[in-house]
Amino acid sequence: MLRSFFTMAWRSLLKNKISSGVNIGGLAVGLTTGILIILVIVDEFSYDKFHRNLPDIYLLMKNQQQMDGVSTGSSTSGMMAAALREEMPETKYAARAAYRQELTRVGDKSIFASGVYTDPDLFNIMTFPAVEGNAVVALKGVNTVVLTEAMAKKMFGDADALGKTLVLNDTLALKVGAVLRDIPENSSIKFEMALPFAIFQRNNPWLNKWDDNRIHTWMQLQPNANVAVLNKKLTRLVQVQTNDTSVSLFAHPMAKYRLYSHFSNGKPDGGRIYLVDLLAVIGLFILLIACINFMNLATARSERRAREVGVRKVLGASRRVIIFQFFSEALLMAFLALLAGLAVVYLVLPLFNQFTEKNISLNFLDGKILLLLLGVGLFTGLVAGSYPALFLSRFRTVEVLKGTMARGKSGGGLRKALVTLQFVVSIFFIIATLVIYSQINYIRNRPLGYDQENLIDIVANGNLPGEFELFKNELSKLPGVRNVSGGSDNILQFGSGITGLDWPGKQPGHELSILTTDVQYNWTKTMGIRMVEGRDFSADFGADTSACLLNQASVDKMGLKEPVIGLKVGGKRVVGVFENFVFNNPSGIIAPMMVYLNTGRLGHFYIRIRNDAHWQQTVASIGKTAKTLNPGYPLDLSFTKESYQHRFEDFASFGFLATLFGGMAIFISCLGLFGLSAFLAERKGKEMSIRKVLGASTRAVWFALSGEFLRPVFIALLLAIPLGAWVMHAVLANIAYRVHLSWWIFAVAGVMAILIALATVSYQGLRTALENPVKKLRSE
Repeated sequence: MLRSFFTMAWRSLLKNKISSGVNIGGLAVGLTTGILIILVIVDEFSYDKFHRNLPDIYLLMKNQQQMDGVSTGSSTSGMMAAALREEMPETKYAARAAYRQELTRVGDKSIFASGVYTDPDLFNIMTFPAVEGNAVVALKGVNTVVLTEAMAKKMFGDADALGKTLVLNDTLALKVGAVLRDIPENSSIKFEMALPFAIFQRNNPWLNKWDDNRIHTWMQLQPNANVAVLNKKLTRLVQVQTNDTSVSLFAHPMAKYRLYSHFSNGKPDGGRIYLVDLLAVIGLFILLIACINFMNLATARSERRAREVGVRKVLGASRRVIIFQFFSEALLMAFLALLAGLAVVYLVLPLFNQFTEKNISLNFLDGKILLLLLGVGLFTGLVAGSYPALFLSRFRTVEVLKGTMARGKSGGGLRKALVTLQFVVSIFFIIATLVIYSQINYIRNRPLGYDQENLIDIVANGNLPGEFELFKNELSKLPGVRNVSGGSDNILQFGSGITGLDWPGKQPGHELSILTTDVQYNWTKTMGIRMVEGRDFSADFGADTSACLLNQASVDKMGLKEPVIGLKVGGKRVVGVFENFVFNNPSGIIAPMMVYLNTGRLGHFYIRIRNDAHWQQTVASIGKTAKTLNPGYPLDLSFTKESYQHRFEDFASFGFLATLFGGMAIFISCLGLFGLSAFLAERKGKEMSIRKVLGASTRAVWFALSGEFLRPVFIALLLAIPLGAWVMHAVLANIAYRVHLSWWIFAVAGVMAILIALATVSYQGLRTALENPVKKLRSE
């Protein structure tokens, strides 16, 4: 019987080629979107699942009570790992991790590689299997390094890397003690080499301070350990050691590290999971739109199928048999659409990966993926065929064969409601896309508080950190160089903050986390930061080593009263207050910052060049000078403006997804509208011909056909605009620096929807209006 059902379904599909083509095309586009979204969601949920001990792996995190709430960070003290191992029986392993870019050299070959300085237990905690050697044993020494397979190939080619020697930062020879299998793409932690933490500790004495929080601490707990009890013990420990009751520690599961890593006022409030949920909702709505197309065309053709149903009932077919027949048609089309969708996904996946910066593949051997795909195809077929099957199978045999079936049973009201729902979703997508791109541009054009134009950042590695004065003197000889300064941080990204500072008027228990950074003389002048009060660091003032600069946010948070100059903050005398500038998060609130003078070794040199016709020669001369002073190291030079623009790649990726899926939703809606307009034009062909014979103009005939489809669009506008405004307002409320919803966004969305609908139905309307009425009326 099943074979008979699908044979009849295939014949019906061939008999109604236009409606079948529209149905399969709409379902294929919807399923293409659904498959892409499924692949993205599966990829997001697959992160870190390869770790055998994942349920027991945690990252130590810190809450800091501040005057305006609780801030949460993942950086903790270097003392915590030892305390976890020695004082917390709940802990099985603990390991510190500090991530750095380091120069590695083998012979004449040198590259910068992403490295992690870590304790050996990191490889007991996490599953990064070795193909050669033993990573745990290797990291117990101080002269060994662990490489990934890809890194080993970069440095040593096809030769066996185990036991070979490479040079780190031109100062330290390390022997390869193990080679790891390449880190999976779906790993939250990525590195090309692992280095003994003892090397890092030797050069960073701040690791022995309880109140200096700059590294990650990973731990594996004993099975069934009580995490709540552990958190209380950790908090009590750190409060005793720092004498700071505003700090608390807690263990955050690695299983939630990827998707649930955002905290608000000390409490987890989601993270990337919001994007995953949003994609799931978008995919569901797009599949729903495709199913609505199917329902619309099926009910539109109900008058033609009614006699077929009547005859089959006379011949003895039950309603259940007829329902199965219509479901088989829907399932056949759904699985044909699924095959078409899979083919499209296979073709577009490389481009999709490029825009979203992912490495997703369509693996049919993955049972989970295969079941999801079959489930989506089955779900789509059942939903799309549900109403047509139930609607068409209920026709009364006598009414159908006598031609007395009530007009209300033709499904016209339902079709209008479904078309309205389609365009509600489509208009909402248009509004969301416009808001997303407005927000991206709003952040991109945010006043930065410093001058990015013609500002160069050189990462000081090798010999450069100790040659600042010589480098500055050499650059001052170049006519295209205006100013030179230095800093410990990239101007775009600053590290962890400190707490426990004292300032005039500080209330007991009122703590403030302040970002700190070290700079050279003329820092604000070189960066183009405006001074609000006081002055920059200057060699003319010998006492500046005990001075500091504050940004305006620090002054406001501390409640300092003017004049601020001369006040002592954290034991340092304030000599200047500078205007807030944007760093770290381009859309976030500007955090308090405290700046110290450091004429020693710094990690970044900043150079302001002239914007003239010779700027390229100036850049080349700067690079040549750096290479002369630091011949063994590759030049790491970048323009700050370009680096800042790269920060919008995630935003652009999200905007691309919104546009792609929104465009698919609109396309599917228009495809259904085109099919309905073609059916309506065919059904009302004789009526329109009679109107033309009686004197109706081409415009009147076109409007009579097109107007029926524009009414649902206007109704959809009335529903979608308040819905879009409410949802977008809720989304933007979580962004500190956000665009304000403007009337033009909704006006543009409305105009676009009307024009798209008009263009879709106009083809059939004009075709019918221009057709010779004699052709339709010849047989009458």
